[in-house]
Amino acid sequence: MKRKSKYWRVIIILLICTVLMGILCFFPAACDWYTDHIYGFLCDGISHVTGLLPFALGEIMMYLGILLLLLSIPILILLIFLRKKTGYKKFCAGYFKTFLMMGVCVIFLYMPCWLVPFCGTLLGKGENDQRTDFTLQEISALYAYAVNGMNQAAEEIEIAEDGTVNFYTVDEGMQKVNTAMQNLADEFPRLAGYYPPVKTALCSDILERMGIGGYNYPFTMEPTHNKYMSPIYTLNLDAHELSHHKGYYKENEAELLSQLALTKDADPFLRFSGYDRMFSWIQDEWDEAVGSAIDEAVQSGAFTLPQMPDPNSNMTEAEYEQQVAEVFKVLSEMAQQICGTEIPELSQRVYDIWSAAAGIRKVIYEADEHPIDDMPAVQEVIEETAETGWTVQGEILQENTYSGVVLLLLQYFDGKLY
Repeated sequence: MKRKSKYWRVIIILLICTVLMGILCFFPAACDWYTDHIYGFLCDGISHVTGLLPFALGEIMMYLGILLLLLSIPILILLIFLRKKTGYKKFCAGYFKTFLMMGVCVIFLYMPCWLVPFCGTLLGKGENDQRTDFTLQEISALYAYAVNGMNQAAEEIEIAEDGTVNFYTVDEGMQKVNTAMQNLADEFPRLAGYYPPVKTALCSDILERMGIGGYNYPFTMEPTHNKYMSPIYTLNLDAHELSHHKGYYKENEAELLSQLALTKDADPFLRFSGYDRMFSWIQDEWDEAVGSAIDEAVQSGAFTLPQMPDPNSNMTEAEYEQQVAEVFKVLSEMAQQICGTEIPELSQRVYDIWSAAAGIRKVIYEADEHPIDDMPAVQEVIEETAETGWTVQGEILQENTYSGVVLLLLQYFDGKLY
């Protein structure tokens, strides 16, 4: 029997190891043990090396892989005409063997660097039977907590007379986020230890059009972010990506940890960012819960819904806006009665900080050229790819998508706020 070459023996060994790790993914408790005791060594070992590079090596490797894949098409076409050329046939064999080895290595690395930790239990805490049904009053308490937290943080942030805010630079914010994450390690031990820099994606323009703020390259252990984010959101985004880096690869758990780390910090900018993100998720849940409660109250005859004014009437614009404001005032009073507690409102200072951050984001975006703006066909492909990607991610993650953080927040604060 002919002995296999070293190349194919390596391929077979890597594939066997990949299959064995794939089998491990069916045992969440084993995945938790791996993430708690082994993953950190692999994570730190790789990221200490790649973290020294000023660019995302994983992104460069991705482009190289795409280029090699595209080059394989003309190489195969040429093979039809040069199939009798021994030299060219050897080149093709070497080319595709190299491409195959790269692909197998990437899949092999994805298993211990991403899939095994991903297949562990939520937050690595094992199977639990925490409650999943929360009352409107409890949701309202969390809503009020987020609003009050953002208002209080806004009071500590200085706003210049011209409306500008001296936000942190990306590097300054990253250092503070690292400290905040480590401070949460007593409660979530995986967050302890080394944090690599969150690198700026070269393809930020594409990410912006796809609605992607950041991502990780598991095979190079490099957290990466889109450069066109608000300076408020960037703080939370970096904390989110670093949570992934530490083995919390489900989106809802990374959202929870980033919000907890920032809101527990003493720095007002970090707290504002954390509460801002928390508010953005709980607001939708609260609006839906209040809307359902008001509908039930109206159907039972306890309340009568106010009528919105007709925009086509002969009223002046000022009169129309006044009547709309009065309708919303009545709805707010109804909501407070139903919730049984006072519902705070965001302060004007919060809106001023949002406005200042949006201005900085606009300046950063407009400082760069965006050739894709003149390529409608390319834009369409990007949008379709993004839509497909978000749909697939939702089907894979199911309850562990970003919005699933609301339930985790309600569970976390159970016994603390209500």
